[in-house]
Amino acid sequence: MAVTRVRAADPAKRIGTLFFNPGGPGNAARHFIRDSAPETFPAELLGRFDVVGVDPRGVGDSRPLIACRKPTSDHTRYPRSREEFDRLISYNRDLARGCREATGPLIDHVDTISAARDFDAVRSALGERQVSWIGLSYGTLLAATYARLYPERVRAAVLDGPLDHAVGSRRLVVEEAASAENVFGLFADWCASDPACALHGRDVRAEYRSLLDRAPLHADGFPAGVTADQVGFGTYGRLIFRSAWSGLAADLAAAGTNAAAFATVAPTSPAYRVITCHDLPTGDIGYTEFAARQAEMLRAGPTIRGYIEAWDVHAGCLGWPIKPANPWGSIPVRGTPPILVVAGTDDPATPHSWGVGMASQIAGSKLLTWPGVGHTAHFNDPETLRREVEYLTR
Repeated sequence: MAVTRVRAADPAKRIGTLFFNPGGPGNAARHFIRDSAPETFPAELLGRFDVVGVDPRGVGDSRPLIACRKPTSDHTRYPRSREEFDRLISYNRDLARGCREATGPLIDHVDTISAARDFDAVRSALGERQVSWIGLSYGTLLAATYARLYPERVRAAVLDGPLDHAVGSRRLVVEEAASAENVFGLFADWCASDPACALHGRDVRAEYRSLLDRAPLHADGFPAGVTADQVGFGTYGRLIFRSAWSGLAADLAAAGTNAAAFATVAPTSPAYRVITCHDLPTGDIGYTEFAARQAEMLRAGPTIRGYIEAWDVHAGCLGWPIKPANPWGSIPVRGTPPILVVAGTDDPATPHSWGVGMASQIAGSKLLTWPGVGHTAHFNDPETLRREVEYLTR
């Protein structure tokens, strides 16, 4: 396990160890601690906690590393016929076989329950009786799982941007599509009201749909152009940060003649694909059910058109041959101090209802709703972040 620790800046007021997981799954935590702790954490946290970043098993600098032999997103995730559906299943199965060959036996054991046990091994190695947590997005699933396994070892935990492990694969898709559609509407409304938006005075929804319809789009320096998938997922990835909206508007305004800003959208990582298929499996569904879910998703998000993280998981894990080690189910937590669940009213990635669901499974938890736009208050709402810090320190 690769671990980095930044010791409390004020040892006389040190409270203890604070684990941080930024989400993913598959996102490494060490670089947040090692390279950008002052930008990532308020000074009060850095003063009073040893902040610890652990790269979960198979991720980042931990070894062995989850790896695959072919791209994890190099195939249509939106089949329009039974034949395309069958080809998607075949692609996913070939991908999984290559991942098994490249990763080895670890591939059967990179679920979140296994990762939570690793974190307790790190706690023990640090000599701590209890630890505190900040889990963001997928990190809320990891922290809640840790709390279920080791309630007596949790001093405090902030679960920000909750992923409700009880929703199942269908609700995952439909509810995230509706939430992302709502946030795109708020983006369009902002452009209509604020002259600073590069799309001000234009029909943002219609122009966005037109870009997707016209793809592949010309992109300077990229002879193959830019696909609708790249525009869609690139837009989704920037909707989640309110601070990124100005740049997103400028890039969408330019995309009709030069869509190069969307040409480098990162593909799904091997760790992300393998871990999500352990924790968020699509299940054994046939073409009829899959097509019905796709249609339901498009009704919930007619503008965003399914370019959302949940559909990437749903389509990417279809037919996945590796048995899920941590399939869908609630995470009942008992015996901890009050845990703080933080959910935004307009989060495109983790709808507010998931925060309600997660809080209902954790005895004694408190649900803090923040009325703002973006994925996690930690990176979008300074006032709510202040309240998280107050909870952790007091």
